[in-house]
Amino acid sequence: MKAYLFILTFSLSLFSMPGYFEPWGKDSDLIKQKKVKNEVSSHSIFTLAADQVIKFHQQVLSPVDGPRSHFRPTSSRYMQLAMKKYGFLRGFVMGCDRLLRENDDPWVYRTITIDGKTYKYDPADVNKF
Repeated sequence: MKAYLFILTFSLSLFSMPGYFEPWGKDSDLIKQKKVKNEVSSHSIFTLAADQVIKFHQQVLSPVDGPRSHFRPTSSRYMQLAMKKYGFLRGFVMGCDRLLRENDDPWVYRTITIDGKTYKYDPADVNKF
């Protein structure tokens, strides 16, 4: 008798659904919880180190030299955004590519005018590399 009960229980468990399901179904999804975004822990150690180097450049070195970027956002900010969005390696390559294009040559793509000066507009979040 115990063997039959075991075989019946085992065979029925093969057709059962795994995991826990809310008994209220779709109504349980009506409760919205706030999502806390923790950017610091989601980035690699290389991205965080490069971010600190770029911040040093922006806060210490760049004010001494003065603004020279022909792009908006600036090349240093672009590299920060690219590394945060795409990861260290791909963001670094995108930033280096941007630095190679930092010149006075005519720009045939989208431009933006700020205080009467025309800048090359190339944001990191739209760029498909």
